[in-house]
Amino acid sequence: MLDTTRIGEAADILRNGGVVAFPTETVYGIGARAYDEQAIRRIFAIKARPHNNPLIVHVASIEQVDSLVADIAESAKNLMATFWPGALTIVLPGSARVPQVITGGLTTVAVRMPDHPVASTLIRLLGEPIAAPSANRSGRPSPTHVEHVHRDVGNDVDMVLDGGTCRIGLESTVIDMSPDIPCILRSGAITIDMIQAAIGQVTLHSPSNSTTEPKSPGMQQRHYAPNFRIIPVPRDAWAQTLDEWRNSDKPIGILCHRTAVQDESVTFYRHIPGTDEEYGKGLFAAFLDAETANIDVLLVETVKEQGVGIAIMDRIRRAQAIEKDNLNES
Repeated sequence: MLDTTRIGEAADILRNGGVVAFPTETVYGIGARAYDEQAIRRIFAIKARPHNNPLIVHVASIEQVDSLVADIAESAKNLMATFWPGALTIVLPGSARVPQVITGGLTTVAVRMPDHPVASTLIRLLGEPIAAPSANRSGRPSPTHVEHVHRDVGNDVDMVLDGGTCRIGLESTVIDMSPDIPCILRSGAITIDMIQAAIGQVTLHSPSNSTTEPKSPGMQQRHYAPNFRIIPVPRDAWAQTLDEWRNSDKPIGILCHRTAVQDESVTFYRHIPGTDEEYGKGLFAAFLDAETANIDVLLVETVKEQGVGIAIMDRIRRAQAIEKDNLNES
């Protein structure tokens, strides 16, 4: 049952310059009033987030979008009508009212209407948009369970709203509408095929070709990373990979999906059967739970890069990436 009294208390906290962690259908976020620069800077400090990394502004109505953007193209209106409320963030020309701290100094702003009763009620009771990145330290896996929020940033925010387990578990798809051909900057549950069915041709951002400042969260080379090494394992390579790691002196874990791998020598084991959507929903929770097992290596089953599998493989690759300063250390 929705606790509107507690959500109202959270809205009061935001109205008075505070920050609140709250659930969405994708992941938990840390929110502040979109027009409160001081509170937003506090979010950056809590997360130790680079200031050139833009935030997503969450709305509860199209009227709230109008105050944030300079223009909404017809194709963007079609996306809103098709996928909002939902897990799609749309990058549009920003209005002069949007604080530069939100946009990372860019002329665009990223906007989303979440599809979660707690998030939508919070924005509605506040009466204005909420700027919110994921509720974790920068570069770490996003929390999809309230206990993971408490573990990472719970002592630094003014309130944590409990909305249970996030329904999707992967961050929203982000599409930039400023190019002639719209570009997906971050893949998510709203897939490229779904978007093309709504508005026609779009492109998919290639991380290897990126030389500009990020226009969206989740574009860093290393991101979503737990405190251990990630080893991607194709479905047909489990036997060989286990043989390679079984006799190592490192505590290892297994995260499998289509293949129910059995190995009693591992320190951590998680099997997420079912669809790729179910695998994506449990991915970050598995990363964060595996941290408590104090492993050094997690063997993670890969999926085909189609549908939501594109988003899953993006998260696995970025979690696996070695930071530039450490390229010569392993």
